[in-house]
Amino acid sequence: MILLVLMIIIFLSAVAQLFSSRLSAAGIILILACAGFVIMTGMTGELEMISVILFVAGVILMILELFVVGAVLGIIGALMVFSSFLLIGEDISKMAVFLAISLALALMEWIVMVKFFGKSIPLFKNVILTDSTSKEAGYSSHDDRSHLVGKIALTMTPLRPSGIITFEGKRIDAVSEGAFIDKDREVSIILVEGTRVVVRAL
Repeated sequence: MILLVLMIIIFLSAVAQLFSSRLSAAGIILILACAGFVIMTGMTGELEMISVILFVAGVILMILELFVVGAVLGIIGALMVFSSFLLIGEDISKMAVFLAISLALALMEWIVMVKFFGKSIPLFKNVILTDSTSKEAGYSSHDDRSHLVGKIALTMTPLRPSGIITFEGKRIDAVSEGAFIDKDREVSIILVEGTRVVVRAL
């Protein structure tokens, strides 16, 4: 029973520490709980070296996942950490139940922190792009030509219905509103949709 309590404390304090940018009380509790878990399982002879190796390697992989594209390392690391708990002692089914209870409580804590308290993980702010690539933020996937609407341009080639017009010395691909427009004719730019410029003969 004490092992279950320690496992719950380890998982809950680990989740709480994730929402802090520096070592908090949750982090200190996590360290103490891990130490107590290791001491207790070591004294009873249930802790094996394979469990320690899996736990350490799993934590390292999950940390590396924060700086590597993809979720493979994180998934493998999490599986290794979970396996390290399952391999403690000889009763795997009992440890599986302990692990399931701890994970369920940790997930509930995560949901409460995010949904009800609006918390976010500070570390993710440094490795995840949060800038908006909207037009309002100054980003555009093409040259914005919306300012050309209503301007007068000159056809450089015949428009059948597509061709080239010039405006202030710049060549612009354009299409006519429907009718054929000959070369060297003045046209009015009536619509701009992305890179599509529609003109009408004057």
